[in-house]
Amino acid sequence: MEPVGVWEWFWLMLLFSIPIVNLIAIIIFALGSGKPSVVNLCRAFLLWALVGVALTIVFSILASIISM
Repeated sequence: MEPVGVWEWFWLMLLFSIPIVNLIAIIIFALGSGKPSVVNLCRAFLLWALVGVALTIVFSILASIISM
């Protein structure tokens, strides 16, 4: 396995900083069969996104219950 170089990380971080494009790219990389470290990083990003969505839903429900 070939390690991921500094410039590859640089370009990936630049790609991941572009709104909308980042979500599409992360999904493509997470489902791909590229370098394992890049695939694992993208899967971790997706897990954090799911955690964020779940927490947002929970806090929204709690806020609506408290405001009643």
